Amino acid sequence: MKNFLLLICMQVCCAIAFSQSVTLTFTAKDAANHYEQLNRVSITNLTKGWQETIYWPDTTLIMQNETGINDVEICGRASLQLSQNNPNPFTGTTKVSLTVAEKGEIMLDIADVNGKIVGTHLMHSQPGTHYFHITLAAAGTYLMTARQNGQISSIKMVCNGGTDANNIEHTGSVETQDFESLRLPKSQNSPKDTTTRPFNFGDQMEYVGYATINGIEVESDHISQAQNASQAFVLQFNVVEIPQDGQPCPGSHTVTDYDGNVYNTVQIGNQCWMKENLRSVHFANGDTIEMNHFGIGGIYRYAPNNDTSNVSTYGYLYNWDAVVRCIYYGTACGSSANPSGLRGVCPFGWHVPSDAEWTQMTSYVGSQPQYQCSDSSIYIAKALASTTGWNNSSNICAIGNNPSDNNATNFSALPAGQYFNTSSHIFKDFGMDAYFWSATRYNDNYNAYYLDLYKNMAKVIRAHDNVSRGYSVRCVRD
Repeated sequence: MKNFLLLICMQVCCAIAFSQSVTLTFTAKDAANHYEQLNRVSITNLTKGWQETIYWPDTTLIMQNETGINDVEICGRASLQLSQNNPNPFTGTTKVSLTVAEKGEIMLDIADVNGKIVGTHLMHSQPGTHYFHITLAAAGTYLMTARQNGQISSIKMVCNGGTDANNIEHTGSVETQDFESLRLPKSQNSPKDTTTRPFNFGDQMEYVGYATINGIEVESDHISQAQNASQAFVLQFNVVEIPQDGQPCPGSHTVTDYDGNVYNTVQIGNQCWMKENLRSVHFANGDTIEMNHFGIGGIYRYAPNNDTSNVSTYGYLYNWDAVVRCIYYGTACGSSANPSGLRGVCPFGWHVPSDAEWTQMTSYVGSQPQYQCSDSSIYIAKALASTTGWNNSSNICAIGNNPSDNNATNFSALPAGQYFNTSSHIFKDFGMDAYFWSATRYNDNYNAYYLDLYKNMAKVIRAHDNVSRGYSVRCVRD
């Protein structure tokens, strides 16, 4: 009977601890209502006299009401543990694992910052580690919680953009009979960015954000108020971020793919481009892109120059079927529209550029005198090419002629070369050519348009070739 009462007490105490918390979530906008990336947020409790700073990407803080009971002290050792999702922040889809030390029914739920439940999953589990794919439909900060036998584990997740639906999908598990080895100290089972500073409902708080806008770090308007509940704040900056060529894109300084790779972005004219070659090994929904299948047909990726150490700098080479995800969708492949509207291999919120979109970009660059070599509107290759990685050339205005003068646009094209699908499985042109697929077919089922920057050329080459070749990919924002 005593043990039963103790269990009831532990369950109630744990539940109270979570009901006594306040979750503060911060985003930012400039004066033109564009979202901005916060560098940090300063949080001051004017009543208690303390200040704390949180830093991007963790722009959420959880405060525990002092009158509540601290679950870290009361609940002892945990029988379940949610891992931090990866990637985080994420775009649409992320992965989570849950370690369980007891048999029994588990309830998983995901709540937004206002406490609204946006997704649930109920399952009966055996001890072990369980794996889940999470998809969310709207950008924001969420709290994912697992509950079993009176135990609670929570993590904070930041979604940069959504899919078409909210879903918690169980994708597999590894079971064990060694229950005790799975138990973790409860102190490891708390959401990160939970302050230990004293807080009571009604405390007077002040919030100030800092973001880099137009190359300068600026301060947001101050928000001062009594805090009685969880709340999502939009910190307002009284400046407008001006899109500038060669600078990170307003509202999208970076983009993160399914695998957690973070890519810098660059504004060129009216378009926002990835500044780096794609290096995803999964599509945005988590499906795998197979590596190094030396055949014709199918969805494949290849390491530049057949050397995986090149991937971190040069990205992967992809065949065209992988780029447009042709065989998976089972519809007419490719797009010639501007914008293409074809996500293909790109992250959520981004798409594969059509031939028309590449032409839009090169035409704009050619129209700007600062990007021209020898005052020629067609000699623009140097302005798009990176300053490193290129073999030398003596040709006037060629990319390889004094590469330190390259990259006026900050597009930073790298010569990853190509995979040439023949019986000999040739990798060639590394250090000499940067090939980029478009989403546009040529005029049959076997060829598609691409863009080529060649070390001996001052011009940008537009051509078409067999879809089995492996070329680089740059995505453009929707």
